[in-house]
Amino acid sequence: MIFVTIGSVFPFDRLIRAADEWAATRQDREILAQIGEGSYEPRHMRWVRRLDQDAFLATAERARLIVAHAGMGSVITASRMGKPIVILPRLRERGEHNTDHQVDTANWLKSRPGIHVAADETALAGTIETALAEPAGEIETLPPHAPEAFIARIRAAILA
Repeated sequence: MIFVTIGSVFPFDRLIRAADEWAATRQDREILAQIGEGSYEPRHMRWVRRLDQDAFLATAERARLIVAHAGMGSVITASRMGKPIVILPRLRERGEHNTDHQVDTANWLKSRPGIHVAADETALAGTIETALAEPAGEIETLPPHAPEAFIARIRAAILA
């Protein structure tokens, strides 16, 4: 099963539309998308608006592959479960987020085992196929929080 998720804050119709276009060509795959409050409703894959935390984690655990925005929550969840992930960063210029930090996140993560970055929505289908064709291998486990030294530097700057 392939689990497509947009995170929990903002809609991400560009990701859902691109995943749905890919799903139209892959009716042999079980796909579930969590689409949030987006306006695009998929026609070629099962979808729900929201999953509660338990259902989200159970779905991610069942997934062969997770397809998501470049949010650290999704990336860390996939990493901790040993699941490969395809990420498509949200873009500020398209109104998908208020900064381009997801582009920076994707660039930082792109060379890590099990993390596949789609350059844009036109590359999503190919990136999914590449991830699915890759043999199951080592997935880097990312910590669920920033390194303590970094937190200490931030704390010192705030308190200064």
